[in-house]
Amino acid sequence: MYIINLYNVKWKKKYTQDDIMKATGLSKKTVSQLFSGKHHNYQLETLETIADFFNCDLHDILIKV
Repeated sequence: MYIINLYNVKWKKKYTQDDIMKATGLSKKTVSQLFSGKHHNYQLETLETIADFFNCDLHDILIKV
């Protein structure tokens, strides 16, 4: 299983959830879920959008547990 490690990325880049929502076009619910650390089934396109926003690779935001 993989978890999403956006909390640390967010603080490094100093973006709020609203900043990410506006820049990516993702819904408030999706961005909130991504930052909650809870398990959700995300589409690959959503994860790629977030990785592109942070200018990083998918491996940088996913952690295998």
